[in-house]
Amino acid sequence: MAFTFPLTAAQFMDVLPIRDMVFDLPEAMEVSETGGGEILTADLGTRLWRGKITLADMTSIEADEVMSRLDVLRRTGASFMCHDPRRPGPRLDMDGSLLGASTPTLDAALPNRRDIRIAGLPSGYALRRHDYIAFAYGTNPVRHALHRLAGQATANGSGQATVEVSPAIRAGEVPGTTITLLKPACKAIIVPGSVQPGQHNATLTVGVSFDWIQTLR
Repeated sequence: MAFTFPLTAAQFMDVLPIRDMVFDLPEAMEVSETGGGEILTADLGTRLWRGKITLADMTSIEADEVMSRLDVLRRTGASFMCHDPRRPGPRLDMDGSLLGASTPTLDAALPNRRDIRIAGLPSGYALRRHDYIAFAYGTNPVRHALHRLAGQATANGSGQATVEVSPAIRAGEVPGTTITLLKPACKAIIVPGSVQPGQHNATLTVGVSFDWIQTLR
């Protein structure tokens, strides 16, 4: 049966024998200098997650599984859900055991668009810097927001916590939307022309890598 997009973590990311990964949120700004020596900055486009994945040496069977999926993702319109494998969950709850059956939701994005209030957390649940959160927003298409915490917070007795995130929250969020804390991911594509298929010998495939970038469509 043909794949539907975006590929889930189980269909792609979890299959990859990742050796190294860059997971970055580069700036999107222009810089200019005045005659008086002032450095001025201005937003230029949208900040998108991007990076590079380098795979470990693979047996021929492992390479078959990976390369066939890379073939699929090199098609027009193909995409996959991409998360940071170093941080499958919050720093103090990597496996989600403390979160349990709780379902966090987006309570509100504050007017500065940098602070977000999360509801539905267990009382005392701790969120720390560099934790990730993700949620869906918009319709036709549904978009996938991924944010990294710039601050830290602990849920109060009502299960609420307010924390600053990067990038800034884009318009279109809906209060009550489920927030993902375990394997939070963005929708991404393979950067065209970036796939390095590696070299093959009788037993191993080595040197496979590719670049990826978030897409909001």
